[in-house]
Amino acid sequence: MAGLESQISRLSNKDVKIRRRAVRYLFEEDNPDALRGFVPLLKDKDSWFKNKSLDAHRKWAKSSEDLLPLMENNQRIAGELLEKVDAPEIAKELLSSEDHITRGFAAKSLASVKDLHEKFAADPHHSVRIIAANNSVDVDLISSLISDAHSAVRRSAIATASKEGLKLNQETLEKGLSSSDPALRSLIASLAVKSGGDMLERACKDSNPKVRKAIAETLRRDVDLVDERIDLISRVCPEIIVRWLRSRHDPKASKLRWSMVENTELNSRIRSKLLEQMEGRNDIDLHRLSIIGEDESTLVRLAANNLSASVSELSGEDS
Repeated sequence: MAGLESQISRLSNKDVKIRRRAVRYLFEEDNPDALRGFVPLLKDKDSWFKNKSLDAHRKWAKSSEDLLPLMENNQRIAGELLEKVDAPEIAKELLSSEDHITRGFAAKSLASVKDLHEKFAADPHHSVRIIAANNSVDVDLISSLISDAHSAVRRSAIATASKEGLKLNQETLEKGLSSSDPALRSLIASLAVKSGGDMLERACKDSNPKVRKAIAETLRRDVDLVDERIDLISRVCPEIIVRWLRSRHDPKASKLRWSMVENTELNSRIRSKLLEQMEGRNDIDLHRLSIIGEDESTLVRLAANNLSASVSELSGEDS
């Protein structure tokens, strides 16, 4: 400890070389107690010593008391250190900083404080508003952020609504589906799958691949059985349902598949893919299959004949 005190005292020596050696010694010793010796250097006229003082705070600060000296003229560093130092009162003070980066650090450290989410959402800089969008579960607040001027805030709010299963009103969904940003529309489309109805129908009519992929992935993840949403999508955008039906062969799924296969108004590629999904199964309705085998579409006839051959081969193995 005597060595530590001696080196700390040398930080104020008039000889620059002695001061520099003391700095190097204290950093090599890596003793957090040395931090108090670096506090006066925050105001040093020599930028080298000032920067070393900041480095010392980054290295050893561990309490709100350690951050207090930074509040006078190094608030951004104080904010940065909130990532590892629990100092909510200092963080609240930093929310009033004129520097948006500092406010962002403070908001991140206070992200779990629900009462502050509205304050974050009203911040003039989008980086702070995003923190509200990422952490709030308040439907009204998230809805307002979905209409934010910045696309990153809008996307974050929609992602949170989807993740938390928030039920947004029709007006909010409508605004999202009207966006010119396909990434944002795809997030809204995922929410529309959960709500169903007119918004889901509108989302399905969006021809953008990102939007349709989002609907398909949400269906696979969240919908296990045929319901009114599946029926709706099968009418509006049947190619999405092809993906959903791929691994489903329960009675309702099989009924839907056959109804689509037999619908001659559907695209031949869709119908042939649905027939291909039945390969490897031996519970095929052979009468219906024989009728499809005479379809006007060459592609559908080929798929039906291949399926028929597959059924015969399986029947031979079973006998």
